[in-house]
Amino acid sequence: MGEDLRSQLEKLYPQHVTALRPKPAKHQPYCFATIQESYARFCQEISGKDYTDQRGQTVSILEENFPKLLNLKLTCTGKRAKASKVLALLRAGTFDPSLYSYERDRLATLFWVPEVICEPDAIHTNAHSAIQGDEVYVKLYDKEGAPFKLVFMAETYAGRRVVTTSFLTTPNRLSKFLRLPPVWEKNKE
Repeated sequence: MGEDLRSQLEKLYPQHVTALRPKPAKHQPYCFATIQESYARFCQEISGKDYTDQRGQTVSILEENFPKLLNLKLTCTGKRAKASKVLALLRAGTFDPSLYSYERDRLATLFWVPEVICEPDAIHTNAHSAIQGDEVYVKLYDKEGAPFKLVFMAETYAGRRVVTTSFLTTPNRLSKFLRLPPVWEKNKE
């Protein structure tokens, strides 16, 4: 872990910096595909599948969360895109990307989500009131800028744990999303 990053983390979380691995994980390749191509890959590789975290809990990734995972919004209004409409267009192959905006880093790191679930550095209670989910899985990667990949989980009414959203963040913003202490830490196994 770079000295600058470690010192920032020690200032934010002096008692919990040990929860982070001494060296960031090597990140997977970035996804540079279109939204339509990424959707097809998402459905083929990770949607509808269950993943087991380090505590033995099962976490599912659902197709209906694809628009939310990209933070897809209507360009004309800035409002969140309706998942059912977007999914119908993607399934039909008629999705028009010029009508929507999205966060490129979310798409670029979308396929990292299963690794964050299965091999997190820590799991925390969600501290952000506007983001759906009760827990946040955190993994530190070897990348510049925003090296932390966060994956938020929520329990459905049927008791199933599902991914609600995921994005990258910086050490300075980490405290907005995580409650301390962690509910699970890699070093505390």
